Amino acid sequence: MSDAASSLLAPAESADCAANWRRPFQRLDSLLAAAVAEARVRFGAEAGRDSFRGLYITEELAAAALSGPLGEPLRTCRESTLPPAWAELASSDDGWAWLRRTYGLTENELDVVLIALAPEVDLRYERLYGYLQDDVSRCRATVNLILDLISTSPDEKLVRRTLFAADAPLLRNNILQLVSEERAHPPLLAQAVVLDEQITGVLLAVDGLDSQLAGYCQLACPPPARWAETALSPAARRTVLGAAGAAQGRYPLRIHLHGPVGSDRAAAAVALAGELRAPILTLRAADLPTADEKAALVVARSFREALLKGAVLFVDGESFLPVGSRARSALVDGLAEHGGITVLAGTQPWTAEGGPPLGVLNIAVGRADLATRRAAWARELDEAGTTASTDLVDTLAGRFSFGPAQIAEAVASAATAAGADRGPTAKEVFAGARRQTSQRLAVLARRIEPTCTWADIVLPPDTTAQLKELCARVGLRSTVLTEWGFEQKLARGRGTTALFTGPPGTGKTTAAEVVAGELGLDLFAIDLSAVVSKYIGETEKNLETIFAAAADADAILLFDEADALFGKRSEVHDAHDRYANIETSYLLQRMEQYDGIAVLATNLRQNLDEAFTRRLQFIVEFPFPDDELREGIWRIAFPPGAPLAETLDVVGLAHDFRLSGANIRNAALHSAFLAAARSESIGTAHVRQAIWREFQKMGRVPPGATAEQVW
Repeated sequence: MSDAASSLLAPAESADCAANWRRPFQRLDSLLAAAVAEARVRFGAEAGRDSFRGLYITEELAAAALSGPLGEPLRTCRESTLPPAWAELASSDDGWAWLRRTYGLTENELDVVLIALAPEVDLRYERLYGYLQDDVSRCRATVNLILDLISTSPDEKLVRRTLFAADAPLLRNNILQLVSEERAHPPLLAQAVVLDEQITGVLLAVDGLDSQLAGYCQLACPPPARWAETALSPAARRTVLGAAGAAQGRYPLRIHLHGPVGSDRAAAAVALAGELRAPILTLRAADLPTADEKAALVVARSFREALLKGAVLFVDGESFLPVGSRARSALVDGLAEHGGITVLAGTQPWTAEGGPPLGVLNIAVGRADLATRRAAWARELDEAGTTASTDLVDTLAGRFSFGPAQIAEAVASAATAAGADRGPTAKEVFAGARRQTSQRLAVLARRIEPTCTWADIVLPPDTTAQLKELCARVGLRSTVLTEWGFEQKLARGRGTTALFTGPPGTGKTTAAEVVAGELGLDLFAIDLSAVVSKYIGETEKNLETIFAAAADADAILLFDEADALFGKRSEVHDAHDRYANIETSYLLQRMEQYDGIAVLATNLRQNLDEAFTRRLQFIVEFPFPDDELREGIWRIAFPPGAPLAETLDVVGLAHDFRLSGANIRNAALHSAFLAAARSESIGTAHVRQAIWREFQKMGRVPPGATAEQVW
């Protein structure tokens, strides 16, 4: 193997070395040639012919190990430089020049990188490393081999161990990693040295995204800046462009775009990259690994990837990195060290977290205005093959406060559901829009699928009129508040809030379903057991999360049994009373700030704090149904396909039994099962028996029942 080992060097020596990337390996081959010559003497001529060398220990090998020089490196030549010198190599190779300049690496550190890089270029170096380490199973250079190659004396070898210290440039900057290939806690000298994939790509001029960032990052070349499709105000746009123009190529720039999800902050980041004619590397913080240490590594690598690609780094959703986590620390460290442009996006402004001042420029991003939303909906629907009327575009733009990117995604989702043969219908577009934002709120509340329409509910005329006025208020919100300018007169109370009050079973929840279906919005019922907490401050925190998610989702919130949350404030007798009043005061304030739609349902209006009722736009009474209303409810309780007996007397049922709408629906369903069990049409006898069961459930005596029947 000794002769073979010498011949391994020949291809590189005889190959065409005109290409710049080949030249550093001439330097490595010079190091290896000297080491191979010394190894031939040290290991003996027979070493190369033993295919299992290093896999077993003989007495002769043990004796040789005891008699060998302590810490003597393989390289014994004493020349101070090796041709070609690193100054010359770096001047003719952009990758090595970048590495040397960026991290301030010394000649020895560059040699370490070169030795670790070689097997990525030619596997013959693995064979050489196995021979020089006297072990055919060791194909990667260990710390010991590298020190053997760059040192000329035991003292020098000992001193240069500091190259592999945790705080030394090579490890601190993740240029390389030390790997324990076989055993736990091996000595430093036995650990293999592996070059980082990003550094390998730079030195070999390999393009493409780092594989360790796949799934978390996306690299794109944005189109020319389209500022009109962003929600940035003209003043904010001028601030961003001015700062970017002043900073580019001179000093780092950190911008934080904060605003609600519908503000489409990503569009502003893409527009900035397009203005600078630079790629944009998007790191989606919400998609980072759950393991904090791995997430921190991805964050750190994204900064270097942006630097390597000359890209604007966009960290979307920085609030997903909790303060105090390693990932958050990696973000702050990256901001401090990164020399390029970084754009962060979150719901709240950036605040200092200790450490060096970063000079983050906070820019507020509002939701896209009505004109921008209209234009985006019209454009996307046209491209999807849907001929959208002006009314449909106006309704979508007024109903959903999406930015252009969310609108495009909503229409794409609707087009997928529709198929390739036609454009999506209005119903499919509304469904696609709801899918964009309901996921986050679904974790916090129960989604109710609206199945009821106006034909499924029987209410007094004034109650129905109020519900339709509520729908009209939501549908015309953009017209009145934005186009007519009323929002300039309102510091708060821009949302739509209603109180549905009445006895149980009178249609409050059904009415909320009808309103949601009419408006094409999602309806979410708040689970009070998950909201109200005995711990101080937890109830407010839970409600804040719900209100924020609902605002982003353009959904209707239904607070059933609202008196449990919005009860009257009481006199303070103890700490419990004081904090209960604080919760109520918080809710008063938060309801006024809420710009969406909230429905409070209660059976006990008298228990609500009067301050709430003053702030509500609608108070809708749901009275217990009289004979006429009960007759109407009985008539719609049976679907058209149900087999009804001609003798079924709904007028008599409505007159004889004082039931709520919910009880009537239950009785109608139960009577259908009773009739089906006897293979009969649904008749008065079946319904009366079902009504008796309803009274039994309520613990009441049915009208006209005798003592014997009750017993």
